[in-house]
Amino acid sequence: MKKIYITIIGVFLCLIGLDAQTNVNIGGGYFGKHGTYPGFVLETELEHMFSEKAALPLRIDMGLFIQPRHSTGIFLDLNAGFRRYFKSGLFVEESVGIGVLETFLQSDAVYTVDDAGNVSEDSRANPPVFMPSITLGIGYNLTNGSGKQNLIWLRPKLYWEVPHWELSTYAFALQVGFTHTISSK
Repeated sequence: MKKIYITIIGVFLCLIGLDAQTNVNIGGGYFGKHGTYPGFVLETELEHMFSEKAALPLRIDMGLFIQPRHSTGIFLDLNAGFRRYFKSGLFVEESVGIGVLETFLQSDAVYTVDDAGNVSEDSRANPPVFMPSITLGIGYNLTNGSGKQNLIWLRPKLYWEVPHWELSTYAFALQVGFTHTISSK
């Protein structure tokens, strides 16, 4: 059994060393909670290319959304996934992520009542929540065949707000944007 683990670890380490190139990408776009509540997302991505057709992107997303008359959310999450390129310039991707989400209620004031019945003003900031996510994507490489990539993409995303919501309750977000390669190694 010990030999199997050592073999698996050895194969994994060999595969890590097979990458042909690494791209550093930046990008941004629209982030819509439930598709319609407006916001934006900025991203920095480290993309390990294993061939002309396959890559393992590691992406940090930072964004904001506004749910009118309810709340404003700020998030930061780390996504790791797989991207498959096709000769036509199309690509598909998937990723899983972990992050943190902080929301702020949109109201003049928030009040709390203590056990003695005293009313006091409280913070509009909700406690930060853990934000695991699953993202799928489809896109197109506008500069197909050149060294520097310019990608446009559509990424539907499901995410959870733990422990604020039950695990069976998730939120949907729609991301539409652009990614540009700033360096290749």
